[in-house]
Amino acid sequence: MATSKVPYLKYSIQSRSFREILALHLSWLEGKGGERAYLRGAILSDIDLQDANLSQAILSGVSFLEANLSGTDFSGAEIQGCDFRNAILFKTDFSGADISESSYQRSLLAESSFSQAQVRNSHYRDANMRDCRLYEMRMEFCDLTNAKLNSAFFNQAVITECRFIEADLEKSNFFRARFHSCRFTAANLMDANLASVHALDCDFRGAKLNSARLSLANLCQSEFCSAAMAGCDLRESNLQAANFSGAMLQNSLFKEANTMSTDFRGCVLEGARGFTANQLLQSFTAFNTILPSGTRGPFVKGRNLEVPAAR
Repeated sequence: MATSKVPYLKYSIQSRSFREILALHLSWLEGKGGERAYLRGAILSDIDLQDANLSQAILSGVSFLEANLSGTDFSGAEIQGCDFRNAILFKTDFSGADISESSYQRSLLAESSFSQAQVRNSHYRDANMRDCRLYEMRMEFCDLTNAKLNSAFFNQAVITECRFIEADLEKSNFFRARFHSCRFTAANLMDANLASVHALDCDFRGAKLNSARLSLANLCQSEFCSAAMAGCDLRESNLQAANFSGAMLQNSLFKEANTMSTDFRGCVLEGARGFTANQLLQSFTAFNTILPSGTRGPFVKGRNLEVPAAR
């Protein structure tokens, strides 16, 4: 990212100074006449626009490449086809915004808010989004590959067909979020709160989920092949037809989980607690499954193989 930025006072758009555009927009927001900001195709690369108020502005095809927009208010704005690559967007407010076809690749979005925003077909590859607030947002067809989302809040978000491949989501909170057909391949979800999430037909292959909370989660038909899931809380979760083949689930909790047709072949369940014989009978185990007792499968009823060995 560039370190020297150009003051917004030096920019003009369609014969108006940017200062004038912002002043008219503020008057419009306050109901004192003025004029709503409508920026179309503007080139604002490298602009220094910290703490500006562009709430409810209309931005179409605007380039904010490598701009400093920290603290700027974009709440309720309409943002279409805009370029925020490498921009500094620290503590920026996008809450309630309608964002589509925009790029935030490699941008600094730490501690920003996207709560209740609607985001479609946008790119956040390699973006730093730590501690972001994404409460109740709706996101579709977005790419967050390798994004830093540690300690972010996705509570009650609805996310469809998005990619979180190799993203850092450690200690993030997804309480009651809904995911459909999303890819978390090789993502870091250690210590994440996924309690009561709906993650149907999602891909968690090779993900790190150690100590994650997944109680009451609906994980039906999702893929967890070769995932690291030691010490996970899966109590009362729906694991029907989920694939855990090759996953490491030692010392995890499964009390009252639905394991109908769950695939535990090649899985390490040593020390797992809360299993009943019926839960393991209705799932798939094989000779390469390490059962809670520490012995190899397949599971056979009546041998206490569902009980962890005493230490």
